[in-house]
Amino acid sequence: MVQTKILACKGRGAEDIFQRVRDLIEDGSLGQGESLPPIRALAQALEVNRNTVAAAYRRLVAAGLAEAAGRAGTRVAPRTRLGMPLGVHAFTAAPGLLELASGNPDPALLPDYAPYLAALPPMPPALYGQPCYLPELQAWGRDWWLRQGCIGATVAEPLLAQGALDGIERVLAAWLAPGDTVLVEEPCFPGSLALLRQMGVTLIGLPLDGEGMLPDALEAALARKPKALLWTPYSHNPTGVNTTQARAAALRAIIDTHPELLLIEDDHFAAFSDAPTPSLVSPGRARWAAVRSLAKWLGPDIRLAFLTGDDTTLTRVQRRQYVGPRWPSFLLQRLALALLQAPEVEALRRRAAQCYAERHVALTTALRRHGLAAQPGGGLNVWLPLADDAVVAQALAARGYLVRAGDAFRVTRRLSALRISCAALPVERADELADAVADCLGGLGAAA
Repeated sequence: MVQTKILACKGRGAEDIFQRVRDLIEDGSLGQGESLPPIRALAQALEVNRNTVAAAYRRLVAAGLAEAAGRAGTRVAPRTRLGMPLGVHAFTAAPGLLELASGNPDPALLPDYAPYLAALPPMPPALYGQPCYLPELQAWGRDWWLRQGCIGATVAEPLLAQGALDGIERVLAAWLAPGDTVLVEEPCFPGSLALLRQMGVTLIGLPLDGEGMLPDALEAALARKPKALLWTPYSHNPTGVNTTQARAAALRAIIDTHPELLLIEDDHFAAFSDAPTPSLVSPGRARWAAVRSLAKWLGPDIRLAFLTGDDTTLTRVQRRQYVGPRWPSFLLQRLALALLQAPEVEALRRRAAQCYAERHVALTTALRRHGLAAQPGGGLNVWLPLADDAVVAQALAARGYLVRAGDAFRVTRRLSALRISCAALPVERADELADAVADCLGGLGAAA
Protein backbone atom coordinates (compact mmCIF):
# COMPACT_ATOMS: atom_id res chain seq x y z
CA MET A 1 0.00 0.00 0.00
CA VAL A 2 2.82 2.43 0.89
CA GLN A 3 4.69 1.52 -2.28
CA THR A 4 1.56 2.15 -4.37
CA LYS A 5 1.28 5.67 -2.94
CA ILE A 6 4.93 6.42 -3.73
CA LEU A 7 4.60 5.11 -7.30
CA ALA A 8 2.40 8.11 -8.08
CA CYS A 9 5.41 10.43 -8.05
CA LYS A 10 5.72 12.49 -11.24
CA GLY A 11 9.37 11.76 -11.96
CA ARG A 12 11.90 9.02 -11.35
CA GLY A 13 14.86 10.97 -9.92
CA ALA A 14 15.99 11.00 -6.28
CA GLU A 15 14.51 14.49 -5.83
CA ASP A 16 11.14 13.34 -7.24
CA ILE A 17 11.01 10.35 -4.89
CA PHE A 18 12.04 12.51 -1.94
CA GLN A 19 9.36 15.11 -2.66
CA ARG A 20 6.64 12.47 -3.14
CA VAL A 21 7.39 10.74 0.17
CA ARG A 22 7.71 14.11 1.89
CA ASP A 23 4.25 15.13 0.63
CA LEU A 24 2.77 11.82 1.84
CA ILE A 25 4.28 12.31 5.30
CA GLU A 26 3.23 15.94 5.61
CA ASP A 27 -0.36 15.33 4.51
CA GLY A 28 -0.69 12.37 6.89
CA SER A 29 -0.93 9.67 4.25
CA LEU A 30 2.14 8.03 5.81
CA GLY A 31 1.91 7.85 9.58
CA GLN A 32 4.73 8.08 12.11
CA GLY A 33 6.63 4.84 12.50
CA GLU A 34 5.30 3.46 9.19
CA SER A 35 7.90 1.46 7.25
CA LEU A 36 8.97 2.64 3.81
CA PRO A 37 9.43 0.03 1.07
CA PRO A 38 12.82 -1.71 0.94
CA ILE A 39 15.21 0.09 -1.39
CA ARG A 40 15.51 -2.84 -3.78
CA ALA A 41 11.72 -3.35 -4.02
CA LEU A 42 10.96 0.31 -4.64
CA ALA A 43 13.75 0.60 -7.19
CA GLN A 44 12.33 -2.34 -9.13
CA ALA A 45 8.81 -0.95 -8.99
CA LEU A 46 9.95 2.48 -10.20
CA GLU A 47 12.37 0.94 -12.70
CA VAL A 48 15.29 3.01 -11.39
CA ASN A 49 18.72 2.28 -9.98
CA ARG A 50 18.89 1.30 -6.31
CA ASN A 51 21.28 4.21 -5.68
CA THR A 52 18.54 6.63 -6.76
CA VAL A 53 16.14 5.35 -4.08
CA ALA A 54 18.95 5.19 -1.53
CA ALA A 55 19.78 8.85 -2.20
CA ALA A 56 16.12 9.83 -1.74
CA TYR A 57 15.96 7.93 1.56
CA ARG A 58 19.15 9.62 2.79
CA ARG A 59 17.59 13.00 2.09
CA LEU A 60 14.46 12.01 4.03
CA VAL A 61 16.57 10.99 7.01
CA ALA A 62 18.68 14.14 6.84
CA ALA A 63 15.48 16.22 6.77
CA GLY A 64 14.23 14.50 9.91
CA LEU A 65 11.27 13.01 8.05
CA ALA A 66 12.48 9.40 8.28
CA GLU A 67 14.86 7.40 10.40
CA ALA A 68 17.20 4.59 9.45
CA ALA A 69 16.51 1.49 11.54
CA GLY A 70 19.46 -0.66 10.46
CA ARG A 71 18.40 -3.99 9.06
CA ALA A 72 14.79 -3.08 9.81
CA GLY A 73 14.98 -0.61 6.94
CA THR A 74 13.73 2.99 6.89
CA ARG A 75 10.57 4.28 8.53
CA VAL A 76 8.69 7.54 8.98
CA ALA A 77 10.17 9.39 11.93
CA PRO A 78 7.93 9.86 14.98
CA ARG A 79 6.85 13.46 15.36
CA THR A 80 5.70 13.53 18.95
CA ARG A 81 5.84 17.29 19.43
CA LEU A 82 5.88 20.04 16.81
CA GLY A 83 9.31 21.62 16.59
CA MET A 84 10.98 19.15 18.95
CA PRO A 85 13.14 16.21 17.81
CA LEU A 86 12.50 12.72 19.06
CA GLY A 87 14.19 12.11 22.42
CA VAL A 88 13.92 15.72 23.66
CA HIS A 89 11.59 16.09 26.61
CA ALA A 90 10.68 18.64 29.26
CA PHE A 91 10.77 17.31 32.79
CA THR A 92 8.81 19.77 34.85
CA ALA A 93 7.20 17.53 37.41
CA ALA A 94 3.58 18.18 38.33
CA PRO A 95 2.89 19.07 41.97
CA GLY A 96 3.32 15.99 44.12
CA LEU A 97 5.58 14.18 41.66
CA LEU A 98 9.18 13.40 42.59
CA GLU A 99 11.18 14.11 39.40
CA LEU A 100 13.51 11.16 38.74
CA ALA A 101 13.50 11.32 34.93
CA SER A 102 15.66 14.22 33.75
CA GLY A 103 19.19 13.00 34.46
CA ASN A 104 20.07 16.39 35.94
CA PRO A 105 22.74 16.90 38.59
CA ASP A 106 21.56 17.84 42.07
CA PRO A 107 21.02 21.65 42.14
CA ALA A 108 22.18 21.68 45.78
CA LEU A 109 25.58 20.41 44.62
CA LEU A 110 26.11 23.11 41.98
CA PRO A 111 27.87 26.41 42.73
CA ASP A 112 26.05 29.73 43.00
CA TYR A 113 27.30 31.87 40.12
CA ALA A 114 26.35 35.27 41.51
CA PRO A 115 29.35 35.94 43.79
CA TYR A 116 31.82 34.89 41.09
CA LEU A 117 30.14 37.02 38.44
CA ALA A 118 30.24 40.03 40.76
CA ALA A 119 33.94 39.46 41.43
CA LEU A 120 35.05 39.23 37.77
CA PRO A 121 37.64 41.91 36.99
CA PRO A 122 36.96 44.48 34.26
CA MET A 123 37.71 43.28 30.72
CA PRO A 124 37.55 45.02 27.32
CA PRO A 125 34.55 44.02 25.17
CA ALA A 126 35.08 40.98 22.93
CA LEU A 127 35.28 41.98 19.25
CA TYR A 128 35.41 40.21 15.88
CA GLY A 129 38.83 38.99 14.85
CA GLN A 130 40.29 38.36 18.28
CA PRO A 131 41.32 34.90 19.56
CA CYS A 132 38.32 32.69 20.37
CA TYR A 133 39.32 31.26 23.73
CA LEU A 134 40.88 32.29 27.02
CA PRO A 135 44.38 30.75 27.01
CA GLU A 136 44.18 30.09 30.76
CA LEU A 137 40.96 28.10 30.31
CA GLN A 138 42.42 26.10 27.43
CA ALA A 139 45.47 25.30 29.53
CA TRP A 140 43.25 24.20 32.40
CA GLY A 141 41.38 21.81 30.12
CA ARG A 142 44.55 20.29 28.67
CA ASP A 143 46.01 19.81 32.14
CA TRP A 144 42.77 18.07 33.19
CA TRP A 145 43.32 15.39 30.55
CA LEU A 146 47.03 15.07 31.36
CA ARG A 147 46.41 14.47 35.05
CA GLN A 148 43.24 12.39 34.68
CA GLY A 149 43.08 10.52 31.42
CA CYS A 150 44.53 7.60 29.49
CA ILE A 151 44.53 8.99 25.94
CA GLY A 152 47.48 7.45 24.12
CA ALA A 153 47.84 10.19 21.50
CA THR A 154 49.23 13.67 22.13
CA VAL A 155 46.64 15.89 23.85
CA ALA A 156 46.50 19.24 22.06
CA GLU A 157 45.29 22.54 23.42
CA PRO A 158 41.50 21.95 23.49
CA LEU A 159 38.92 23.98 21.67
CA LEU A 160 35.84 25.17 23.55
CA ALA A 161 32.41 24.04 22.37
CA GLN A 162 29.01 25.14 23.63
CA GLY A 163 28.37 21.90 25.50
CA ALA A 164 29.22 18.26 24.79
CA LEU A 165 26.59 17.71 22.08
CA ASP A 166 27.72 20.85 20.26
CA GLY A 167 31.27 19.53 20.23
CA ILE A 168 30.19 16.06 19.10
CA GLU A 169 28.04 17.49 16.30
CA ARG A 170 30.91 19.64 15.03
CA VAL A 171 33.31 16.68 14.96
CA LEU A 172 30.81 14.48 13.13
CA ALA A 173 30.03 17.23 10.63
CA ALA A 174 33.75 17.64 9.94
CA TRP A 175 34.03 14.07 8.64
CA LEU A 176 30.58 12.54 7.93
CA ALA A 177 27.83 12.85 5.35
CA PRO A 178 24.14 11.83 5.55
CA GLY A 179 23.80 8.08 5.11
CA ASP A 180 27.14 7.24 6.75
CA THR A 181 27.07 4.60 9.47
CA VAL A 182 27.85 5.44 13.10
CA LEU A 183 28.33 2.99 15.98
CA VAL A 184 26.83 3.84 19.37
CA GLU A 185 26.24 2.00 22.60
CA GLU A 186 22.79 0.48 23.10
CA PRO A 187 21.02 1.67 25.15
CA CYS A 188 22.10 5.15 24.14
CA PHE A 189 21.71 8.67 25.57
CA PRO A 190 18.58 10.20 23.93
CA GLY A 191 20.33 13.50 23.23
CA SER A 192 22.97 11.70 21.16
CA LEU A 193 20.30 9.67 19.37
CA ALA A 194 18.29 12.78 18.49
CA LEU A 195 21.41 14.54 17.20
CA LEU A 196 22.56 11.59 15.08
CA ARG A 197 19.12 10.99 13.61
CA GLN A 198 18.79 14.64 12.69
CA MET A 199 22.15 14.36 10.91
CA GLY A 200 20.74 11.56 8.76
CA VAL A 201 23.26 8.86 9.63
CA THR A 202 22.60 5.14 9.95
CA LEU A 203 22.99 3.84 13.50
CA ILE A 204 24.25 0.49 14.76
CA GLY A 205 23.78 -0.18 18.46
CA LEU A 206 26.44 -2.11 20.38
CA PRO A 207 25.29 -4.00 23.50
CA LEU A 208 26.98 -3.61 26.90
CA ASP A 209 27.73 -5.82 29.85
CA GLY A 210 29.05 -4.81 33.26
CA GLU A 211 32.53 -4.03 31.86
CA GLY A 212 31.56 -2.02 28.80
CA MET A 213 30.89 -2.61 25.11
CA LEU A 214 31.09 -6.23 23.98
CA PRO A 215 34.23 -6.81 21.88
CA ASP A 216 32.56 -9.43 19.66
CA ALA A 217 29.72 -7.04 18.85
CA LEU A 218 32.20 -4.25 18.03
CA GLU A 219 34.22 -6.51 15.75
CA ALA A 220 31.09 -7.66 13.89
CA ALA A 221 29.84 -4.08 13.48
CA LEU A 222 33.19 -2.89 12.11
CA ALA A 223 32.79 -5.37 9.26
CA ARG A 224 29.94 -3.13 8.03
CA LYS A 225 32.41 -0.28 7.36
CA PRO A 226 31.12 2.39 9.77
CA LYS A 227 32.59 5.86 9.62
CA ALA A 228 32.55 6.68 13.35
CA LEU A 229 32.15 5.33 16.88
CA LEU A 230 30.64 7.45 19.67
CA TRP A 231 31.63 6.00 23.06
CA THR A 232 31.21 6.86 26.75
CA PRO A 233 34.06 5.59 28.96
CA TYR A 234 32.63 6.23 32.42
CA SER A 235 29.19 6.33 34.06
CA HIS A 236 27.43 5.59 30.79
CA ASN A 237 24.04 7.25 30.41
CA PRO A 238 21.60 5.51 30.92
CA THR A 239 23.13 2.30 32.31
CA GLY A 240 25.86 3.70 34.59
CA VAL A 241 28.39 1.17 33.24
CA ASN A 242 32.04 2.02 33.89
CA THR A 243 34.29 0.54 31.21
CA THR A 244 37.15 -1.36 32.85
CA GLN A 245 40.73 -0.78 31.79
CA ALA A 246 40.94 -4.43 30.68
CA ARG A 247 37.84 -4.11 28.48
CA ALA A 248 39.12 -0.81 27.08
CA ALA A 249 42.37 -2.53 26.10
CA ALA A 250 40.45 -5.29 24.31
CA LEU A 251 38.29 -2.76 22.45
CA ARG A 252 41.30 -0.64 21.59
CA ALA A 253 43.09 -3.62 20.05
CA ILE A 254 40.11 -4.17 17.74
CA ILE A 255 39.78 -0.50 16.82
CA ASP A 256 43.49 -0.20 16.07
CA THR A 257 42.93 -2.49 13.06
CA HIS A 258 40.56 0.14 11.61
CA PRO A 259 42.66 3.33 11.44
CA GLU A 260 40.12 5.06 9.18
CA LEU A 261 37.41 5.01 11.89
CA LEU A 262 36.58 8.34 13.54
CA LEU A 263 36.57 7.77 17.31
CA ILE A 264 34.72 10.19 19.62
CA GLU A 265 34.92 9.82 23.40
CA ASP A 266 32.23 11.59 25.45
CA ASP A 267 33.71 11.70 28.96
CA HIS A 268 30.81 13.59 30.55
CA PHE A 269 31.40 12.36 34.11
CA ALA A 270 35.17 12.88 34.32
CA ALA A 271 34.86 15.39 37.17
CA PHE A 272 33.62 12.66 39.49
CA SER A 273 35.83 9.76 38.40
CA ASP A 274 37.93 8.17 41.14
CA ALA A 275 40.67 7.19 38.69
CA PRO A 276 41.87 8.15 35.21
CA THR A 277 39.10 7.30 32.77
CA PRO A 278 39.91 4.71 30.10
CA SER A 279 40.42 5.64 26.47
CA LEU A 280 40.35 3.83 23.14
CA VAL A 281 42.78 6.27 21.50
CA SER A 282 46.19 4.78 20.66
CA PRO A 283 49.33 6.75 19.73
CA GLY A 284 49.27 7.88 16.11
CA ARG A 285 45.52 7.57 15.62
CA ALA A 286 44.54 9.76 12.66
CA ARG A 287 40.89 10.63 13.44
CA TRP A 288 39.74 11.06 17.00
CA ALA A 289 38.20 13.53 19.41
CA ALA A 290 37.46 13.61 23.12
CA VAL A 291 34.90 15.82 24.85
CA ARG A 292 34.62 16.82 28.49
CA SER A 293 31.66 18.95 29.49
CA LEU A 294 31.41 21.15 32.58
CA ALA A 295 27.63 20.59 32.83
CA LYS A 296 27.62 17.97 35.60
CA TRP A 297 30.25 19.81 37.64
CA LEU A 298 29.37 23.50 37.26
CA GLY A 299 25.80 23.14 35.97
CA PRO A 300 24.07 22.72 32.59
CA ASP A 301 23.83 26.50 32.15
CA ILE A 302 27.62 26.69 31.80
CA ARG A 303 27.43 25.96 28.08
CA LEU A 304 31.06 24.94 27.77
CA ALA A 305 32.92 21.74 26.95
CA PHE A 306 36.58 21.06 26.25
CA LEU A 307 37.25 19.37 22.89
CA THR A 308 40.60 17.85 21.99
CA GLY A 309 41.61 15.53 19.18
CA ASP A 310 43.95 15.11 16.23
CA ASP A 311 45.20 18.22 14.47
CA THR A 312 43.11 17.80 11.31
CA THR A 313 39.86 17.30 13.22
CA LEU A 314 40.50 20.30 15.48
CA THR A 315 41.38 22.48 12.50
CA ARG A 316 38.20 21.51 10.64
CA VAL A 317 36.05 22.09 13.74
CA GLN A 318 37.57 25.48 14.50
CA ARG A 319 37.20 26.69 10.91
CA ARG A 320 33.53 25.73 10.91
CA GLN A 321 33.02 27.24 14.35
CA TYR A 322 34.54 30.51 13.19
CA VAL A 323 31.98 31.00 10.41
CA GLY A 324 29.15 30.23 12.88
CA PRO A 325 29.14 31.40 16.48
CA ARG A 326 32.93 32.15 16.25
CA TRP A 327 33.51 31.78 19.99
CA PRO A 328 31.68 30.72 23.15
CA SER A 329 30.76 33.73 25.25
CA PHE A 330 33.80 35.22 26.98
CA LEU A 331 31.56 35.99 29.91
CA LEU A 332 30.93 32.25 30.33
CA GLN A 333 34.60 31.47 29.76
CA ARG A 334 35.69 33.92 32.45
CA LEU A 335 33.03 32.67 34.86
CA ALA A 336 34.00 29.04 34.26
CA LEU A 337 37.68 29.78 34.87
CA ALA A 338 36.87 31.60 38.12
CA LEU A 339 34.77 28.66 39.30
CA LEU A 340 37.39 26.07 38.36
CA GLN A 341 40.08 27.98 40.24
CA ALA A 342 38.02 28.50 43.43
CA PRO A 343 38.97 26.19 46.35
CA GLU A 344 35.39 26.17 47.65
CA VAL A 345 34.07 24.98 44.26
CA GLU A 346 36.67 22.21 44.26
CA ALA A 347 35.45 21.20 47.75
CA LEU A 348 31.88 21.16 46.41
CA ARG A 349 33.01 18.91 43.55
CA ARG A 350 34.51 16.40 46.00
CA ARG A 351 31.32 16.46 48.04
CA ALA A 352 29.20 15.94 44.91
CA ALA A 353 31.32 12.96 43.84
CA GLN A 354 30.79 11.34 47.23
CA CYS A 355 27.05 12.08 47.31
CA TYR A 356 26.42 10.75 43.79
CA ALA A 357 28.30 7.54 44.57
CA GLU A 358 26.44 7.05 47.86
CA ARG A 359 23.03 7.69 46.29
CA HIS A 360 23.68 5.27 43.43
CA VAL A 361 24.78 2.55 45.85
CA ALA A 362 21.84 3.23 48.18
CA LEU A 363 19.24 2.80 45.44
CA THR A 364 20.82 -0.27 43.79
CA THR A 365 21.19 -1.89 47.23
CA ALA A 366 17.59 -1.12 48.17
CA LEU A 367 16.33 -2.58 44.88
CA ARG A 368 18.47 -5.68 45.38
CA ARG A 369 16.72 -6.39 48.68
CA HIS A 370 13.57 -6.92 46.62
CA GLY A 371 15.36 -9.18 44.16
CA LEU A 372 15.57 -6.38 41.55
CA ALA A 373 18.94 -6.44 39.79
CA ALA A 374 19.85 -2.93 38.67
CA GLN A 375 22.89 -2.49 36.45
CA PRO A 376 26.06 -2.04 38.56
CA GLY A 377 28.01 1.11 37.82
CA GLY A 378 27.78 4.75 38.82
CA GLY A 379 26.75 8.21 37.75
CA LEU A 380 23.50 10.12 38.02
CA ASN A 381 21.16 7.31 36.93
CA VAL A 382 20.21 3.74 37.84
CA TRP A 383 19.21 1.33 35.04
CA LEU A 384 16.69 -1.33 36.05
CA PRO A 385 15.74 -3.96 33.42
CA LEU A 386 12.10 -5.08 33.72
CA ALA A 387 9.67 -7.24 31.78
CA ASP A 388 7.16 -4.39 31.20
CA ASP A 389 8.74 -1.02 31.84
CA ALA A 390 5.97 1.19 30.43
CA VAL A 391 3.30 -0.24 32.73
CA VAL A 392 5.56 0.04 35.76
CA ALA A 393 6.50 3.63 34.88
CA GLN A 394 2.81 4.54 34.71
CA ALA A 395 2.14 2.83 38.03
CA LEU A 396 5.04 4.70 39.64
CA ALA A 397 3.72 8.01 38.31
CA ALA A 398 0.42 7.25 40.01
CA ARG A 399 2.38 6.86 43.25
CA GLY A 400 4.26 10.13 42.77
CA TYR A 401 7.49 9.09 41.03
CA LEU A 402 8.41 10.31 37.53
CA VAL A 403 10.92 7.97 35.77
CA ARG A 404 11.82 7.16 32.16
CA ALA A 405 11.02 3.95 30.31
CA GLY A 406 13.60 2.15 28.20
CA ASP A 407 12.17 2.85 24.75
CA ALA A 408 13.66 6.37 24.79
CA PHE A 409 17.15 4.84 24.80
CA ARG A 410 16.83 2.19 22.08
CA VAL A 411 18.74 2.28 18.83
CA THR A 412 17.09 -0.61 16.98
CA ARG A 413 16.21 -3.36 19.45
CA ARG A 414 13.40 -3.31 22.00
CA LEU A 415 14.51 -2.27 25.47
CA SER A 416 12.45 -2.78 28.60
CA ALA A 417 13.94 -1.00 31.60
CA LEU A 418 13.56 2.02 33.83
CA ARG A 419 16.12 4.79 34.02
CA ILE A 420 15.84 6.34 37.46
CA SER A 421 17.75 9.59 38.00
CA CYS A 422 19.13 9.22 41.52
CA ALA A 423 21.39 12.31 41.62
CA ALA A 424 19.05 14.27 43.90
CA LEU A 425 17.41 11.28 45.64
CA PRO A 426 18.37 11.39 49.34
CA VAL A 427 19.90 8.18 50.64
CA GLU A 428 17.14 7.93 53.24
CA ARG A 429 14.48 7.80 50.50
CA ALA A 430 16.07 4.95 48.54
CA ASP A 431 14.20 2.24 50.46
CA GLU A 432 10.91 4.10 49.99
CA LEU A 433 11.40 4.21 46.20
CA ALA A 434 12.51 0.57 46.02
CA ASP A 435 9.44 -0.45 48.01
CA ALA A 436 7.24 1.45 45.56
CA VAL A 437 8.85 -0.27 42.55
CA ALA A 438 8.39 -3.69 44.16
CA ASP A 439 4.79 -2.89 45.10
CA CYS A 440 4.02 -1.80 41.55
CA LEU A 441 5.52 -5.00 40.14
CA GLY A 442 3.56 -7.14 42.57
CA GLY A 443 0.34 -5.26 42.10
CA LEU A 444 0.56 -5.49 38.34
CA GLY A 445 1.53 -9.14 38.39
CA ALA A 446 4.56 -8.18 36.32
CA ALA A 447 7.76 -10.17 36.46
CA ALA A 448 11.01 -8.36 37.22
